[in-house]
Amino acid sequence: MVSPTVIKKNNYLDVNDDNDFGFTFTDESEINRPVYTSMEEEVTDLKDRLHAVQKIFLPFLENLSRDPDKPMIKWPNRKEVIDKQIKKLNNLTNI
Repeated sequence: MVSPTVIKKNNYLDVNDDNDFGFTFTDESEINRPVYTSMEEEVTDLKDRLHAVQKIFLPFLENLSRDPDKPMIKWPNRKEVIDKQIKKLNNLTNI
């Protein structure tokens, strides 16, 4: 009769420790994603972001509708203003 091999309780840890270098594979989106401790915290954060998006868009739309009878819109430095708002929106909506 063959006797079963006796394995000491923590013997398996010694074997695996040599191959564990302490890293895992991930991509950049997982690293930059916020970590929430609760669903309530996540919902609050998303509500805050949505409110910030609203604060960006509403003034723009209100200004566009201010004088609907005028055929032209005078908007000096619009590229800089638009680029700034695009950056804000990208930061807010990057989840």
